[in-house]
Amino acid sequence: MSFRVYLLIMSLSSLAVLPATQYVGQRPYYLRQSTECKGPKVYEIRNVQDVDQCKEACVQFDCAAVNLFQLGEFQFMCEILGSVYTYYPAQGAACYIGA
Repeated sequence: MSFRVYLLIMSLSSLAVLPATQYVGQRPYYLRQSTECKGPKVYEIRNVQDVDQCKEACVQFDCAAVNLFQLGEFQFMCEILGSVYTYYPAQGAACYIGA
């Protein structure tokens, strides 16, 4: 396998290596892989450097969920949602929903 093909596979699977549970403070958020949560967006971060940026925004806005999107090979964004009313299957997306 060429190095270029290897990089492509790794970039497509980047969201596949997310942990099943993330904690924001004492509150657990559970992963819904290949899913986009729907609800009122209270904040958005483009060009996310690490997951801590999304966690800090979640704390600041007392979020119900966080959507993660892969925009490009190494580009990610997160949406901070104030509540969740439904969710849909979505390629290149993942959603963490608070318990």
